[in-house]
Amino acid sequence: MTFATYRSSLEAVHTLLAKRLPRKNTRIYEAGGGSTSFIQLNFLEDARITVVDIDEVQLKNNHYAEHKILGDIQTHAFPPNSFELIVCYNVIEHLTAPDQAIGQFFEALSPGGLLVIGAPNPNSFSGWVTRLTPHWFHVWYYRFILGDRLAGQPGHVPFPTVFHPLVTPGKLIDFSQNLGFRVIHFQEYEGEQYERIKYQSPVLGTFVKVIVGLANAATLWQRDLRKGDFHIVLEKTARRRLIKHEHGAPHV
Repeated sequence: MTFATYRSSLEAVHTLLAKRLPRKNTRIYEAGGGSTSFIQLNFLEDARITVVDIDEVQLKNNHYAEHKILGDIQTHAFPPNSFELIVCYNVIEHLTAPDQAIGQFFEALSPGGLLVIGAPNPNSFSGWVTRLTPHWFHVWYYRFILGDRLAGQPGHVPFPTVFHPLVTPGKLIDFSQNLGFRVIHFQEYEGEQYERIKYQSPVLGTFVKVIVGLANAATLWQRDLRKGDFHIVLEKTARRRLIKHEHGAPHV
């Protein structure tokens, strides 16, 4: 099986969306979309895009959305049947209540509507490093290793990472299916950060490759810890179900 990269995995998502979405007047909600869209929907005509983001600077720099809303995707509610597509890309790892956000997405989607989530895997090598290091280190890495001099400034990555337990792929899939979604695409792939490290700093890239290889060996090769990110596409297929959290209280 060919090893998936960021580009090949995203191309697979685009191919799926091109088959499933109406070509004209598709209603799209980019949750935490900020100023840049990772999903390039060039096959759509007259798409109507709404962006909700908590960062005012990001919204100000957004030039493609029809509607821009300053708000929290974990609590912001849209009426049912508002969108055919919701995109939540590199966002859920920053949320303290991703279950609430996904619940809001479910309600806002039309029947058969799609939710695309792209996120880092907290159980990968890069996820471990992110969890074990402070935010200032992430800013330093973006500035001095990746060369992003604006890193950490208002409206610029990296943003503080939470990694709520729900955002591991297995738990995210289980939660979404229990809510009433159906998984129609899932792909783990080599994180874009690996490519950037290899290009920006070949020596560091080689060092990271060796460390990840040793970590894979320590797991007896049961996991490939290079797979630092994932794409998942969910289809709304059922009415919202009753979810029980660990403490036993129902949540709808």
